[in-house]
Amino acid sequence: MTRRYDPRRALPHLSYTREQLAETFDVALTTIWSWMKKGLRPIDERRPYLFAGGDVRKFLKDHNKPRQPTGFGEIFCVACKRPTEPAGAVADFFPLSPTNGNIVGRCPKCSRRIFQRIRKNEIARKFSNLTVRYEDADVPVCAEAEPLRTEPSDEEGS
Repeated sequence: MTRRYDPRRALPHLSYTREQLAETFDVALTTIWSWMKKGLRPIDERRPYLFAGGDVRKFLKDHNKPRQPTGFGEIFCVACKRPTEPAGAVADFFPLSPTNGNIVGRCPKCSRRIFQRIRKNEIARKFSNLTVRYEDADVPVCAEAEPLRTEPSDEEGS
């Protein structure tokens, strides 16, 4: 199973036909046949096949690919399919709201952008080993994380 299916969609006290399961999980009927080959058993062997919601939930929990939690200072790279620390131990923070935003960096293996949604108050705890550059709409930030001057100096006006 390559996709992750939400087992909570199957209500434990209901029974489902193949068609109802396919509609509930937005998959083709062939996917339900595939699940049956992998171990999902109907209530009985008579047609139409009926599946207990609790059994469907258990099957999906057992067969969903496990998540890979990120460690301290790591961001998940979708291309490499593994958590990694950003190249150069540098990441940028782009606010999305007053309370959260995205931490963005580069994967050291494939050089693609990697990012993770995070609350502002968790940055110091989760990414204290990285140099985090903050992007502020009012103060532009250059590559070295130094604020760029936006007001003219006295020498230019004279």
